[in-house]
Amino acid sequence: MKTYLKTFARMFKRHATRLISVFLMVTLSVGFSAGIGMATDKMKYALGELYEKNNLSDFIVRGAGDLSGKKAELEDLGFDVETGGILEFEENTFEQEFLGQKLSVTFEGTGEGVTRIYLFPEEEDVRQNRVDTLNEAPMPETAPSDSIPVAVERATAQLKEYALGDEITATVSAMSREQTLTFVVTEIVQNPLHLAVRRDPSMSKVDGEEDQYKELESIFYLRQNTFFVAGAQSAFPLNSLYISIPSLKDRGGIGGALFDNGYESKLKAARSTIEGLFKDELQAGTLAVLSLYENFTYASYYNYADKVEMIGYVLMVVFVLVTLLVVLSTMTRLLDEERAQIACLMTLGYSPARILLKYLLFALVGTLIGAVGGYFASLGLAYVIFVNFKWNYSMPAFPMEGPIAFFLIVTSIILVATLAATLIAGLKKTKARPAALLRPKSPRPGKKVIFERIPALWRRIPFKMKSTLRNVLRFKTRFIMTVVAVLASTGLVVAGLAVLDCCIFQEIGTFAMIVVAIVVLVFAALLNAVVIYTLTNINISERERELATLMVLGYHDKEVTLYVYREIYITSAIGIVLGIPFGAMLCAFVFSLMTLGSLGAVNVYVWFVAPVMSLLFTFLATLLLRRKIVKIDMNASLKAME
Repeated sequence: MKTYLKTFARMFKRHATRLISVFLMVTLSVGFSAGIGMATDKMKYALGELYEKNNLSDFIVRGAGDLSGKKAELEDLGFDVETGGILEFEENTFEQEFLGQKLSVTFEGTGEGVTRIYLFPEEEDVRQNRVDTLNEAPMPETAPSDSIPVAVERATAQLKEYALGDEITATVSAMSREQTLTFVVTEIVQNPLHLAVRRDPSMSKVDGEEDQYKELESIFYLRQNTFFVAGAQSAFPLNSLYISIPSLKDRGGIGGALFDNGYESKLKAARSTIEGLFKDELQAGTLAVLSLYENFTYASYYNYADKVEMIGYVLMVVFVLVTLLVVLSTMTRLLDEERAQIACLMTLGYSPARILLKYLLFALVGTLIGAVGGYFASLGLAYVIFVNFKWNYSMPAFPMEGPIAFFLIVTSIILVATLAATLIAGLKKTKARPAALLRPKSPRPGKKVIFERIPALWRRIPFKMKSTLRNVLRFKTRFIMTVVAVLASTGLVVAGLAVLDCCIFQEIGTFAMIVVAIVVLVFAALLNAVVIYTLTNINISERERELATLMVLGYHDKEVTLYVYREIYITSAIGIVLGIPFGAMLCAFVFSLMTLGSLGAVNVYVWFVAPVMSLLFTFLATLLLRRKIVKIDMNASLKAME
């Protein structure tokens, strides 16, 4: 056991570079795939927490008249119900029939856009849709004695800005009488139903447009008896009911479960019950039953979150496949280098299972370390995407807890596949006889390449290029792996550029979607560089004796590096050329899943910039390996047994 542990420790030291390669590939793959998915989970979880914390209504029933009489009937059906009012008007004036006469309320200083007023019963505390107070102040001493305190919604790119102490005057006219009211802003609040900061539509339709709604400009919060006319109790009826389903609030921390299948099924059943109670009003078109699915903030928020999730699902497959290819290549080469070690252990009586365990542990350690790095990378990526959604929404705090399903799925797939690949490659070695493993591995026989069968073409190719073409096509497995890896990373670059193009130049999506597209580009670049670096590093390790021979024959450093680089660039170029159509298919698939953009709308520059970027990543990766090539120890390499 002591000897066995020593060989295990020495293996880690001897193959530290390969361990780092496995770590980097797994970190990149898990970091990107889990990060995109985790961002969606965090977004949904945060909104689910807000749903519980502020006790959001599952339904808002809004009618043309007083609905408070239906409250008791709904409560008997098991719902939590609150009464309220929602008034909307534009160009400063609200009008409605009251006591047989027209009631008119004209505001000054609210702008000409749509103003919404939420009214609450004087005698009841607000339990549902609780607003968060951002800033407040007592009534100023200089304010008129009959001033009415008012809470206003915080300023956004769309909503008008009000400061504490601002005065808003309203003239109320009814029953041939007129009354002037002075409102003073004493509280700035944020309503959880209005998280959108760039577009928040009202309930008022644009003239002549069935599906277009005007934008809100101001939102006020007042008590029902604010407006008095000639001593009347109230000028405005409570035309809204806020309905909450208790069983949805008792799920023990709904988190990301908002809008899930369980929520949706209970919502459908409740809607059917509520609509049955208001059947006549619905048929007459004087009432609307609105759920969170009809709330612009929540519908658009979940829509964009799902689009990000779709990107994660599609590109996760590509990242995982490339990672598996590179890890398989790395572990296969490691086992080839350990031929003599495996033979010695077999000779000493170690069982195949015990020998394989050492290499499985090596793969396991590399993958698990990479998974840990990938988790923190994914958490950072999720945070970046989450924070950038603030461009469009007043986001709640980033939740550190929450589901990590994407991370576990990606890590499990990579771990199982890595161990399976190591096991398959190791079984082949342990089945061989020790004497065969102790002998040098036979070099791959040279064969005529396809170009040699065209004499007219072959004669015109320079000698150095002939040897390069032979080397490229002689090692078919290495050639295919490199081509597929570069093909996939180029496809990811194309996909990232295409989504970025649609978001920026065609103004589709949000700022957060632009960030996601940039993230795809960055990770595609890193993937490309790590793939080229890892596979080329393996290539150099396999051919140290060959490169040392060239050095002994008098090749200069530049000539030796170009000897290797030519093969890399040719293989990468083939991968890039094939990666363009693959990227086009990937884009079409992403666009169809996201219902965003189209392949035909992508600008031409994308198809030229993508291959240039891939070539640049390849060039940078090869520069990092130049030192390894020129520092090859000629004596040690020529004496080494292969």
